[in-house]
Amino acid sequence: MADLANGLIGLGMLTGTNAVADFAASAATVETRAQRKARAQFVTPATTPPWKAAAKTPPVQSQVAAIKAMTTIIDRNGTGTSGPLPEDVQTSFTTYKALDRLRLLAETAAKTTTGSTERTALQTAFARGLGDLQAYLGSAPSRLVDLSFGATARQAQSIAVAPPSSLTATTITGKGVVDTRTSVIPGVTGAETLRIDLSTATAADSLIVDLGGETTLDGIADRINTAIAAVPRRDAAGAVIVAADGAPVPRWEVRIVPAKTGDRWGLSIERGGFETVAIDQPGAGDALMIARGIGDAGVSGAGVSSAGAGPGASGAAGAGGSLAFGRIDDPSGAMTRRSFATLGAVDRPATERLKIAADTDKTGKTKATSLSAAIDAAAMVTDAQGFGYVVGTVAGDIGANRIRGATDLALTKLDSEGAILWTRTLGAAGDARGAAVALAPDGSILVAGTVTGGFDGATSDGDLLVARFDAQGDEQFSSLIRAPGLQRASAVAVAADGAIFVGGRTDAAGSAATIVHLDSSGRTVGQRRFDGVDSNSAGSGDRGSDGVRSLAVAADGTLLALTSEAGHAVVRRLGAGGVTTDLGRLDLGRGDARALAVADDGAIAVVGATDTALGGTQVNARGTGRDGFVARVDAALSGAGVTYLATGSEDQADSVAWLGGDIHVGGRTAGAMGGARTGTVDAFVARVDGATGAIDTVAQFGTAGITAKAVQVAVAKGGDSILGALGLHRGTVTPTDSAALEAQTSLRAGDMFAIRVNGGAPGRIVIAEGDTITTLADRVRHIVGSRVGSVTTPSSSAGRSLRIDMKPGNMIELVAGPGGRDALPGLGLEARRIAAPSATDPGAPRVTPGGRFGLDLSRTLRIADTRDAAAALARITQAISFTQSAYRSLYWDDTKALLADTPARSGQKGGSTAIARAQTANYQAALTRLSGTSATSSYGF
Repeated sequence: MADLANGLIGLGMLTGTNAVADFAASAATVETRAQRKARAQFVTPATTPPWKAAAKTPPVQSQVAAIKAMTTIIDRNGTGTSGPLPEDVQTSFTTYKALDRLRLLAETAAKTTTGSTERTALQTAFARGLGDLQAYLGSAPSRLVDLSFGATARQAQSIAVAPPSSLTATTITGKGVVDTRTSVIPGVTGAETLRIDLSTATAADSLIVDLGGETTLDGIADRINTAIAAVPRRDAAGAVIVAADGAPVPRWEVRIVPAKTGDRWGLSIERGGFETVAIDQPGAGDALMIARGIGDAGVSGAGVSSAGAGPGASGAAGAGGSLAFGRIDDPSGAMTRRSFATLGAVDRPATERLKIAADTDKTGKTKATSLSAAIDAAAMVTDAQGFGYVVGTVAGDIGANRIRGATDLALTKLDSEGAILWTRTLGAAGDARGAAVALAPDGSILVAGTVTGGFDGATSDGDLLVARFDAQGDEQFSSLIRAPGLQRASAVAVAADGAIFVGGRTDAAGSAATIVHLDSSGRTVGQRRFDGVDSNSAGSGDRGSDGVRSLAVAADGTLLALTSEAGHAVVRRLGAGGVTTDLGRLDLGRGDARALAVADDGAIAVVGATDTALGGTQVNARGTGRDGFVARVDAALSGAGVTYLATGSEDQADSVAWLGGDIHVGGRTAGAMGGARTGTVDAFVARVDGATGAIDTVAQFGTAGITAKAVQVAVAKGGDSILGALGLHRGTVTPTDSAALEAQTSLRAGDMFAIRVNGGAPGRIVIAEGDTITTLADRVRHIVGSRVGSVTTPSSSAGRSLRIDMKPGNMIELVAGPGGRDALPGLGLEARRIAAPSATDPGAPRVTPGGRFGLDLSRTLRIADTRDAAAALARITQAISFTQSAYRSLYWDDTKALLADTPARSGQKGGSTAIARAQTANYQAALTRLSGTSATSSYGF
């Protein structure tokens, strides 16, 4: 909305009549002293606005063609006047002309007769034009009139992130698990043993605690606390330190206490300082973690998509969904699945557009709601502490991670009970997609993906990327593997010495599978491509699908590669330490292989989908459609046994893991594989006998009307523990998240923005490695200065944010960083002007020239379809009216004369007569309805 502090919006927008003119026409014609004093301020020379200037108007089609051909819609010179204009007039005219061009584009796109190709071109020009206008208004000349692209503001506030202090909490609250403190805990027998690991930067102890038959919260807490208290503190010589009563002083200030969370009781951990606490259950059974994509209801048909296409561009219709996590605690038994948390992303532009459409829908049928964005799970691994890491692609915002391009690589960490600990995005300015994840020997997490467009200030034409994160989610390095032509990553593996292997596809010199060998720091050592045309291959075949689909390092250090070569699934073994030595090769035949896993004894499992019989021993018969398959390959690559996961409908195997001699497969089916189908496409997890290939058990699950996306499985060694029953999780239970802005948001080191204070030279702020919300606020505070504004980091349930509040009479401009390195979007801020008007002198005129006007525009506006175009047109038309009002605020007229004649000391409420006062009251009521707020504080009525 426009700020009505000193500008008058025409009431015709509200009433459909020229109410202001009618109102002003009856005002007193005798000028009072107050009116003369007010009028003396209005000294802007008379000008003719472009909407009144006489000009020949070319046909609309010609105007639209000219606008599409413009490099920018900002025209500072074409105002129809000879000679320079006052800067406020120039800004108003330039803004009007830009808006009028956007109006023409929106009007054309809103017509049902406009073709899709033309509408696409119109949308491209419209989006570019909105960016031009926003950038112009962010620093447009302003003396009396302040025009803002969005709403006017006296303060700016960033998105909220976790502050450093949140990672030093002294109490870690567990989940409530029983109704009363003395209840027996379900799932706990008292025969279990726990391991408690306590550490600081300089000390560590590992304690084994036998529960001794205890099955209540207090009993278990007492057993653990007794063991902790028994560890004495020692001096530098190793002697036990004793208290005044002669008792040994405990080394650790850590206690386990029963605590109520909501309506239920569980265990909490209290620590005296910065001790790290980790808990596990030695000897617990293994489990299987599951991550699966869930499509929006009614998005896809009944078929299973062939693999790997991840989320599309943000805003695509029906492109939403979420990730669902779960666990199977009895993978060798009935395979009962437990459901955990879900993770979704928000399509912020589409959500804002829906709100705009709802605002302009006079029927009230359009409802504003949050719209989900596409997200998928491409791969998952678990570490020794039970934490899971899922990599995929997201087309929207996840918490404080604001997507900057079309899609981004996303890495999510889960605890052993499926709770989401954090999500990290790459922060690419273009398009980034996550493909694979692996654990390094040092416990760090390696992810592989593909980047197209802007990244770290450079432009990629489609290159492989590998990045390393530590367990806290801090990025340690990211390496873009540049090569001619389009590349696409799909696999990653890490050797015992830390060497990294990234597999994928290259289109350089023809489509081919490729593996890049990097050292542990991400530097390229070597590269290999597989053209698949040797004497034992499938021949020329379908080369468009060539690529490395999966990689694994065997126990002997050799590298196993699952490739697609000329349409055939091929398993290759390469010599340890590189990619140049071939040790074996097996062609499984024509099939869409998706994943590979290797057992401790060297046996190999390959899964995917096929519409024809594969080579090797056939364990069972194929179905009639596209079938999932499991191929058991011996370590020598001499042959395979093939099992089909078939229903007669479309089926697909996505992932595979060995556990206890069995093969576990995650996939999707449009039929009935482990029971009746409940969704449009269901997910399944199947257990296949590793020795015979027989299908033992299939767990199928889905939701009515929902299409399952890729299903990822990963073995959690020791995952079937009692920690969840105690309200805790395995591994480190004290906070381990990172407070760095690079981790908490989509910002990257080197991103920047600038702040211009009261029209002075801009002060640049560059995001540095390790920056937190606190360190950023300190640098902003230094540039803004305490006399101009206050810079704080207020707290909310979401965390702490950066907030700038202007002091009266001051203004700053937030200036965007260069393309691809702009930090403002990552902070949830816009390039704009922030100002607070000067304090009003009680004796000053009630009406002054100029004012602050918000155009209420958004960069999310688009005209790609008729509905969005109609909503955008309404906003543009409204913005034009606001701009005209801003221009009129510079000139004296009868309405201002009436409002100026408000003697503050006489007790009168506007105007010199009862009639005038009544008219003023009516006008005030109209202003209130127009603005949604009372204008009393603005005009002093």
